[in-house]
Amino acid sequence: MDSVLYAFLWFAIALITVTTMKFAGGWVLLPVVLVIILAFIAGRMREGW
Repeated sequence: MDSVLYAFLWFAIALITVTTMKFAGGWVLLPVVLVIILAFIAGRMREGW
């Protein structure tokens, strides 16, 4: 059940990010945002939520 939640979460984050970047027109920010989100989730998992 957790994997489904994570998959949906990642899909939603990716969709929002891509949509925002498309309107902003700055694809340079995309990797930066993804790295920040990755670091945040990794930190949360280490804490055990």
